Amino acid sequence: MTKRLLLLIALIFSLTISYAQKAENVSWNFSSKKLQNGNIELIFSATIAPGYKLYSPNNPAGASLPLEITLDSNTTFTQVGKIIEVQKAEEHYEETFGVTEKFFRNKADFKIIIKPSSNKPFSVTGKLKGQACNEEFMCTMVRKNFSIEVQKKN
Repeated sequence: MTKRLLLLIALIFSLTISYAQKAENVSWNFSSKKLQNGNIELIFSATIAPGYKLYSPNNPAGASLPLEITLDSNTTFTQVGKIIEVQKAEEHYEETFGVTEKFFRNKADFKIIIKPSSNKPFSVTGKLKGQACNEEFMCTMVRKNFSIEVQKKN
């Protein structure tokens, strides 16, 4: 129990320090791709700094903060399904939390499928939120607003 408490305090301390850091440990590129069925694939590509890991959207409860991708409400599309992880996440049992964490190193790509409600071009806006940590439990919050331009469908 004491070990968990100490690790939790260290994690909170490192999170507090990370807010003051200006360096980003995860950089993002956003794009869209038309699919044959008329839907649009939104693509979120992360480049992760050496030594850091970005936690999966499927990281279990009670573990490090998972990545969340939230699309702003919009009448020009509807979301079809959940976030798709392109690469398979690495897994590691974390004794401190008593769970198997899922994460990515170096690079991670995610997709969300949307169904447009018109043939006109539009933008999809939203937010990314999550956590990237190194092996010394130095963590930074991943927070990014995005806007993805979507061309009219065929």
